Amino acid sequence: MDLTEFDARVEELRVKSAASQANYGFALIDGRVASDDEIAEIERRMGVTLPTAYKAFMRSYGGGMFGFVDLLPIVGEPDGREDDLLTVNDREFPDRSFVAVAPVGTGDYWAFPVVEGRCRDEVWFCFHDGGEPEAVAAGFLEFVVSHGLKS
Repeated sequence: MDLTEFDARVEELRVKSAASQANYGFALIDGRVASDDEIAEIERRMGVTLPTAYKAFMRSYGGGMFGFVDLLPIVGEPDGREDDLLTVNDREFPDRSFVAVAPVGTGDYWAFPVVEGRCRDEVWFCFHDGGEPEAVAAGFLEFVVSHGLKS
């Protein structure tokens, strides 16, 4: 799935998000987008290359709420009260065997496996209590569709 196909798949969520913002004061898509420079800087600081589709998503939609999934932003709030990609991964995966991209809410994370400094496209479920990680999606956009849109 490329970003154009993804955009078409999420059109209904965009409409619902705008209505939710107008009616209730909160959006269903509420992300902090990242610039190319911010993405390059986080890759440098983490010592990894992030997947192309993930970077495109972060430039277009950003980290934060996306339907039913909460994605870690590339850059957190200036006050440091919010988790961001670097903070979480320095704490949870300092060896960079995985790069966490979304908390599950139970102490577990959805993450990219890392091989020789490159994040693979797949998204895996990583257990906080030491269970074996499990593949959940072939790519980041497929992960967001299945978990963010609950399709």
